[in-house]
Amino acid sequence: MAYARPCGDFKTSYAQDMALLDIRLYRAGFWVLLAALALAPWILGRWIYLLNDIAIFAIGATGLSLVMGFAGQISLGHAAFMAVGAYTSWFVTSQLRLPFGVALPVSALVAFAVGAVVGLPSLRIKGLYLAIATLAFQFLVEYLIVQTVSGMGGTPVPPMDLFGVPVNTEVRFWYLAAAVWVLGAVFATNLTRTRVGLALMAVRDRDYAAQVLGVNLLYYKTLAFALGAAYAGVAGSLFAHYNRVIGAEHFSLAQSIDFVAMLVIGGLGSVWGPHLGAAFVRILTQLLKMWAPVLGALLPVLGRATTSVHDIVFGVVLIAFLIWEPGGLATLLRKLKRYVDLWPFPH
Repeated sequence: MAYARPCGDFKTSYAQDMALLDIRLYRAGFWVLLAALALAPWILGRWIYLLNDIAIFAIGATGLSLVMGFAGQISLGHAAFMAVGAYTSWFVTSQLRLPFGVALPVSALVAFAVGAVVGLPSLRIKGLYLAIATLAFQFLVEYLIVQTVSGMGGTPVPPMDLFGVPVNTEVRFWYLAAAVWVLGAVFATNLTRTRVGLALMAVRDRDYAAQVLGVNLLYYKTLAFALGAAYAGVAGSLFAHYNRVIGAEHFSLAQSIDFVAMLVIGGLGSVWGPHLGAAFVRILTQLLKMWAPVLGALLPVLGRATTSVHDIVFGVVLIAFLIWEPGGLATLLRKLKRYVDLWPFPH
């Protein structure tokens, strides 16, 4: 077949060798994916809200993938960076009266700066100690939200307006979120193939050896946190204007754990991992919300235990992936692709 990869690489230039979509099948698949995203409102109908939800959290999970999957730094406070972006966007639009088109990049920049500050200790501490440090940041942000902005209630967020066009429907928000999602994914994918991405992976694999080879550990570890926080800031800005009300409960430790679950389920160190994991986790969350009352009605003996179904199911799913497929959904797809490529031959 003309689109299949030949037995050997017959590239004639460096640009062809480094192309992200280097064969015709991949390029065709990318255009099919874009067409599917464009037609999603007509395909899903009223379920488009679920795709909006997935897009927001996939953007945030992409940022955490740069921190944990490619740089190898543990972060348990990713939802706190999302809160920084959300409240920055709220402040810019409601207090400064600036449009959302300004609030979105400002949220990313503020979160980038905060992420750089939080990432500074990563040069001296790592592993469990770094996890505890990011956990402390998570609790600090939650405390500040409750004590200064929202109290125990929520903060109303102005409606979204993009260059004079109100984004006041699910379909309009989807096209905005999908554009940001695709651009963010393409940027992150290309970043992992550059000198910066290679340096991040060197830090992940063996930081001392990377330092001997000339990699500036402080710079790249801090940059990883800053980039991951910027993605979370963008996701927080979109989340705030999509939900129109934000509070500390939206950016809790449980949400940070969900981000980690997205990476584990999707696949650490994979460009597809955060997107597959976000889709899996958000769809499963919505299904559990719908099924928990049904389960309580069918099994009254469970009583209030149905409220913990979400935690129980996620725990089981995480353990299952860690035991049977640590590479996550991305590795399963890679195995499926290899099977299709080799079929009908066994090896």
